[in-house]
Amino acid sequence: MSNQTYMTLYENEVRAVEISIRDQNDAIWYPSSAYVKIVDDDGDTIVSEIPAMVSENTILTKVDTNITSVPGKYHLIWKILKTSGSTTYTFYHKTTLTVEEL
Repeated sequence: MSNQTYMTLYENEVRAVEISIRDQNDAIWYPSSAYVKIVDDDGDTIVSEIPAMVSENTILTKVDTNITSVPGKYHLIWKILKTSGSTTYTFYHKTTLTVEEL
């Protein structure tokens, strides 16, 4: 899995942002749970950490006009958890989201 992904949305657009997870050998990798936090380009928190939806090897969250009403650059910080036996491993991934004017 790459450590960063990129996505562009337009002003006032409402859409799901998702990432599909595969390991270094391109095999499907199934997380146990995931969370997402959204910050602006200055690092200010726009959306505090919330649970993300998990389906198979995909995690997703809905980005609405709370984010897309103001054009600019935002960052979704994904916290991805994988439980194996009694141990839980934590991984992070960043999606850079650019909101463009129409």
